[in-house]
Amino acid sequence: MDRRTFLRGAAGGSAALAAGWGTSGCAPAPIDPGGALPHGLPPASHGRDRWARVPNAFARRVTTDTPTRPLALIEGALPEDLAGHVFFQSISLTRRHRVRGDGMVWRIDFDGDSPMITSRILRTTDYLMSQAFAATPYRFHPRGVTRLGPLGMQNQTNTALVAMAGNRLIATSDASRPWELDPATLAPVSPVGRLSDYRAIAELPFNRFLCPMIISSAHPPYDLETGEFYGVSMSIVPIPGMMYFELLVWTGEGNLRRVPVLDQNGAPLLISQSAHQLCITRHHVVILDGAGTIEFGKLFDSPFSAAAHQQTTPRPDSSLFVVDRDAIRRTTSSVVARRSVIPREAAHFMADYESSPDRLVLHVPHNSAGDFAEWVQPDDVHPATRRAVRPGLIGVTTPLSYDLGVIGRYEISARTGEVLGRTLVADDRTWGSGGLVARNPLRSPASVGDVFHANAGFPTDLAVQRVARGFADHPYRIVPNRAMPWEAVPTSLVRVDHDGGRIVDTYWYPGDRLGWTPTFVPRRGTATGSSDGYVVTVVFGDEATDTSAGTEIWVFRADRLATGPVARLGRPDLEVPLTLHSVWLDSLNTTRPDDRVDVRAELTERADTWASDPAVRAILERDVLAAYDALAAT
Repeated sequence: MDRRTFLRGAAGGSAALAAGWGTSGCAPAPIDPGGALPHGLPPASHGRDRWARVPNAFARRVTTDTPTRPLALIEGALPEDLAGHVFFQSISLTRRHRVRGDGMVWRIDFDGDSPMITSRILRTTDYLMSQAFAATPYRFHPRGVTRLGPLGMQNQTNTALVAMAGNRLIATSDASRPWELDPATLAPVSPVGRLSDYRAIAELPFNRFLCPMIISSAHPPYDLETGEFYGVSMSIVPIPGMMYFELLVWTGEGNLRRVPVLDQNGAPLLISQSAHQLCITRHHVVILDGAGTIEFGKLFDSPFSAAAHQQTTPRPDSSLFVVDRDAIRRTTSSVVARRSVIPREAAHFMADYESSPDRLVLHVPHNSAGDFAEWVQPDDVHPATRRAVRPGLIGVTTPLSYDLGVIGRYEISARTGEVLGRTLVADDRTWGSGGLVARNPLRSPASVGDVFHANAGFPTDLAVQRVARGFADHPYRIVPNRAMPWEAVPTSLVRVDHDGGRIVDTYWYPGDRLGWTPTFVPRRGTATGSSDGYVVTVVFGDEATDTSAGTEIWVFRADRLATGPVARLGRPDLEVPLTLHSVWLDSLNTTRPDDRVDVRAELTERADTWASDPAVRAILERDVLAAYDALAAT
């Protein structure tokens, strides 16, 4: 679709609103996801393309920083009350395997005369070690979703960002301790906690890993009211695929407190898939055993090996574990988690902050029949046509759900785990529901309210038979395999009223675009309403011009998604790799305690155990710690 056609489509959206189609865009007939199954293919929404193509730019390899540069206005008008700073994580992708790479943090500044964009690779000590030891026998090698070597597993902090009081910014991933970074310089400030605060997968008494293998959570929650930050530490116990689980509690300075979590039978809590996200209410910490199975072959073998090729289908139900926060504060030993089970997979969820000790409300965008821990292999074929995947997509993550997404609201008993009530939403607009969401950070957290979802749709050039066949007999399937929309469904930006259980508004991206990574920017930087502001998204495309590299930044009015973006921003040299989660801050001025983890002490202590090769200590001192000290001082 060319830009002229796109503009006509955007204008048509405005006309549709005037004609009375409503902001939801001629909503399809509703489906009852809890009723008799399957239902069949829901009717397509009015005005959406009946095809979709994943742009090659979605898997673009970018390995260098972007110095601060202005973004040009390609189309539309930039709102005068757009303010503050948007930050988003991306992955500095490797040459072949495009689901793993170093964290690259981007910042868009809206406070000056024109919007500016900056990116920096997050130069943690693990990143500096990967560079310093690259030409030695101690270099890190690509192994599935990780990089492994004699020094351990490189911590690639590349997934999400957590905002804390005082405009503090924490970068996270599922296999690392988090790192705080300076929002003004995007340089590392300090890791969150000492290495000894985390229970590593394996340790040795000699030749101790400089980069211990840590399994954590990409979404550790922070409570702005109490100042408590909850992390995760898991390690493998002698049951294949199971992990020992501890909560880590941090007040923003000083040491982490480790609290083991037990199940209702008094045994160690076992998380068999992932703890990708935790959420908090006033009274609870909630842990989701997320639908992404990281098989051992995806941790310890090369990315395109036979072992990494194996696919273990996630469980069709979601297990949620509820822990009492007062019990966490009081305990000197461990706490007990109550288990709740809901149908369908999930990797992300949200929670109403207001709760009672007995009851809580959770909101779950189910990535139905989906496994977020898979990528395209060289011999993969399409489930329907059996054609080979496009060569440009080999190694790309596959954010596909092989059934219609469902957005659920669940009332849970904190005492028993029983589901007391539920509201489920599903229609053509919930294809590819999942975890890239945005809401006004200034709105009260009492209830979730309106949330803006970047839905992946069903772009079937990323569909692969190897993964799809694992979901053929999914027990909660809404759309039968034979009725799947193999012609593809494009990505969309959807506003969901989670309190009311309804879809309010939808924008469908053109079929040759992939809309991703939404961030809510409050109007004037102070507005608190659910839709009183703007949604800024990253949009991938391959059509380059003299003003655009194809990938662009689009700005939507939060209360009028269906009318299309009010502004499109870009540069002819703007190259952005795969993006993930994001946050907004009102200022780059940070207030934080003068507290840092002594990384020099903890790393030299470990390097000293390499007595058989003093070069490890020498390289660490010369090429890692000196460089880190210089970065941390900026």
